[in-house]
Amino acid sequence: MMRILQIAPAFFEFQRGGTELCARSLHRSLLNQPGVESHLLACVPSWHAKPGAGSDFLAPTSGRGETGIAIRGFDHFHLSQPDHLGTLRAFRDFLETYRPDRIHFHHLLYLGVEGIAMARRTCPDAEILLTLHDYYAICANDGLMTKKPDGALCYAAQPHACLQCLPEASIEAVALREQGIRAALELLDRMIAPSAFLRDRFLAWGVPAERIVHQPNALPEGWDGMAHLPARDRRAGEPAVFGFFANIMPHKGLHVLLEAALWLKAQGVEGFRIAVHGADTHAPDAYKARIAGLVETLGPAVSMRGAYGHEELPSLLAGVDAVVVPSVWWENDPLIVHQAAAIGRPVLYADLGGLAEAGAQSGGTGFPASDPAALAQRLREIIQLDGESTRTEPALAAIGQRHRPEKRPA
Repeated sequence: MMRILQIAPAFFEFQRGGTELCARSLHRSLLNQPGVESHLLACVPSWHAKPGAGSDFLAPTSGRGETGIAIRGFDHFHLSQPDHLGTLRAFRDFLETYRPDRIHFHHLLYLGVEGIAMARRTCPDAEILLTLHDYYAICANDGLMTKKPDGALCYAAQPHACLQCLPEASIEAVALREQGIRAALELLDRMIAPSAFLRDRFLAWGVPAERIVHQPNALPEGWDGMAHLPARDRRAGEPAVFGFFANIMPHKGLHVLLEAALWLKAQGVEGFRIAVHGADTHAPDAYKARIAGLVETLGPAVSMRGAYGHEELPSLLAGVDAVVVPSVWWENDPLIVHQAAAIGRPVLYADLGGLAEAGAQSGGTGFPASDPAALAQRLREIIQLDGESTRTEPALAAIGQRHRPEKRPA
């Protein structure tokens, strides 16, 4: 019996991100596999939930083989877990009890570089993997590889350049951060890059080519059979409906979509609606104000639908004529592109980084990133399909079968 441990930075129920969903999906896909015993260990920061007195573990979900480990503090800059007598000791105890044959980290957040070191010391014969869902290891600016204050794209991490985004840090601190992360990555058997673009960024950062493989993400559980889900067929004279599905943050590019809509309005184009699905909980106040101003100007052409549940997503996707992904950062392998394609919804995507890869694979249509006029032209092409179906061939419906974790290269 092979024991596989997936380690997530949070439970998906508490933090609805792609990283958390991927970790949970890989775990649940293995639960009924013969010869495999799977467990999910998710970090639970204190702002999500707190364990009972005297305990470091909790079970806030009903999922089989899912455990939470309490996180009481974390050094985000160094990606370091300083609580050696609490969190790290509890992690060691869990590893000694479960004794996994494979340990699959999905982020450096919360267990930190020390978590990888603890896994290697406690389970010296285990295979230890890390899926790189973003650029956190390279970039201390929330792993975005964008520059402050304007969000310009960044192509490489260089200590002196990094200080422009991190004025409170020193050159020594930036160098120490990189040294600690590189030392932890050396302890891994393999890193997994969901996009070729991300792999190239890590190769440029100095990771040896033989230690990092390109492996696209699998679709979440339950999505393999979505190809035949009834989808919207727009009638003649009806407005085209464009869907945006993401947290409302500057790097997700909602402003680009809304500015494209303004461009269409200025050209006298009226036959469209934009449905914005996502919360602005973590958005900077200035960005919230910017979006609010655009929404007010566009009036009834835009509806702000708020956050959505994972179980709602298939029907929400099926209810739009096209999905727009206007991100202004590199992205990696955004699940929403694959999910839209699995249902047969066309995707309009910013031609940038891993998003360009996923969009091209989905059969979508690209446009230059951060260019509202170019996006407006793509929107107009959909609008002009008055009464024609926009349904695409769900070419990615089998992606979940192609990338199950037990089939990863040796």
